[in-house]
Amino acid sequence: MKEVMKSTDLKGTIRMAGDADTGIRVEVHLDDETMSLVSPYGELGRWPLSGLGISARVDGFHIKVEGEELVLSTNDDARFALAVGIRSSSSPRLVRQLASARDDGFDVDERLAPRPPEFRQFDFPVETRPEPSRVPVAIAIMAAAGALFLAAVQAYGNPLRIFGAIPLWPLWFLSAVALGVGGFALFNQIGAGRRLVAGGASIGLLALIGSLSAMGSQDFSWLGDGVFLGGTGTVLALLLWGVDLLNRSE
Repeated sequence: MKEVMKSTDLKGTIRMAGDADTGIRVEVHLDDETMSLVSPYGELGRWPLSGLGISARVDGFHIKVEGEELVLSTNDDARFALAVGIRSSSSPRLVRQLASARDDGFDVDERLAPRPPEFRQFDFPVETRPEPSRVPVAIAIMAAAGALFLAAVQAYGNPLRIFGAIPLWPLWFLSAVALGVGGFALFNQIGAGRRLVAGGASIGLLALIGSLSAMGSQDFSWLGDGVFLGGTGTVLALLLWGVDLLNRSE
């Protein structure tokens, strides 16, 4: 004799897919073979589970029925998902709720029996965008660090002082170290990499502005003070930092 699943009653909202409205309030009634939606204006419909296509998405449960696509949100999404046999989702929030429900033993509740054999889950196509690789950006940042290190070597021991007091070569060197470590951290997907790159680029920019402000000094030299290499490395680092930020925001 077939085991009968007790009804599961929930509350929620329903709307058409692609509709920006908040939808209308409904009561959701589930038993072992059918699902019905009841609004304040009356029953919207009753359908056999075997005729529904349901997919758990980030914005709710997408239900394909009678040629239409509806989006349902409930007051207990994990309970609804388990009741209709959904055990996975592209929504991180629902995944956490499902795990919690299993830990609490709801997955073996007699109301939440495994989905009927005839039930079919409808898989909606999900567009995924690959995460931009950090490797090319990280390698280029380390190359910029190399240019700044050579600038520090060129400027070492030279008499030029920026802002009237600060030797130029230590700034090139600090910028090179920060960019080198930051690029290595980005290459290995360590979170502090971006902050180190930002700091190194900022130090290099300070050194570049200070050296250019001293162009009128007799001690100034594009090559001898590493201004050419340091400026090139700094501008490259700033551009790469911007590229990495854009990739992160997409």
